[in-house]
Amino acid sequence: MAAPSSGRVVGIDYLRAFFSVCVVAVHLNYLFPSLIFDKRRYPEHTFGASDLVNFYVLCLAVPVFVLISTYLYATRPTDTAGLGRRLWRIVRLLVFWSVLFQVYWLGGFAAVKNVPVREPDKLGLYLMSGGNTYYYFFESLAIITVVTHAATRLPGRVVWGLFAASTVLVGVLPLLHEELHYRFLAHHANPLNFLPYAFAGVGLARLSAAGGERARDLVGVGCLILALPAAVLDWTVYVDPCFFEINQYAIPAYTRPSLVLLAVAVLVLAVRSRMPTNPVVRFMAVHSLGVYCLHPFFVDIKFKVIEVFGLSGMGAAVVPWALVLGLSYVGSMVMPLFLREEMIR
Repeated sequence: MAAPSSGRVVGIDYLRAFFSVCVVAVHLNYLFPSLIFDKRRYPEHTFGASDLVNFYVLCLAVPVFVLISTYLYATRPTDTAGLGRRLWRIVRLLVFWSVLFQVYWLGGFAAVKNVPVREPDKLGLYLMSGGNTYYYFFESLAIITVVTHAATRLPGRVVWGLFAASTVLVGVLPLLHEELHYRFLAHHANPLNFLPYAFAGVGLARLSAAGGERARDLVGVGCLILALPAAVLDWTVYVDPCFFEINQYAIPAYTRPSLVLLAVAVLVLAVRSRMPTNPVVRFMAVHSLGVYCLHPFFVDIKFKVIEVFGLSGMGAAVVPWALVLGLSYVGSMVMPLFLREEMIR
């Protein structure tokens, strides 16, 4: 990747660096989980500082990564052939990393036996979730990239109208899940969770290209303001034990309009900023894909480290996180010696 040529690109580098760190924290089981994680005591839960970090910072990582991708795609619109090349790379990332992780985790033949071929509902969920791995991200990204490509051909008002409609749809999905108990409706791998980011990316890219910085900033401020009442839904209407079927907690993971609105506000802040270049941030941004792809292989180190060193409290959260993150960066630097670089960076 070429060196950044403007403050706006540097701002996106900061997002990539920061949220790649957040992804690792999420997959290490969040930071100091509250009672919303407790199947028996979740009705006693009151919103606290750990919930703010876990659900509005750490959970923002995947939405922001999707939005960055759609925004950058829309700033450099391409033809069908270019779309095909991009999709082919995403599919290769999905297949390679999901299969490799399942073989690593389950063993060769056990990974094949784990495919629920005789249960159509479970098979559909298995396929849409990247084989029940963290790499569902690539599947959703491929679908949202196609939607983004189509949205670049639409008028601006239609794009923003579809953004509003798809955000409302995201808000309805948890309610449908509560009523129908169909697991995929509010599942973290449901591509509909990320549908608004296709239209937001296109809309923001157009405003930036046309010199509409004021309008773009108003969109960011408006989304930030609307995110506050939307967050109230997360802790009132959306709290339900049915979400323990798909999450570690009693609310949806990504099927929340509050995250959609916050992600847009965060991207607007990044693209309007004029932050200075920083070699550390640049390094972290370059290796953000590598961290995402490699850290699942190291997550279980957490339990061994805690046991061996007798860690507790802050140490039990920070030390394993730093170790997994460090190993992921090392792996990202070393793997290009054995893999094509585009599979890791």
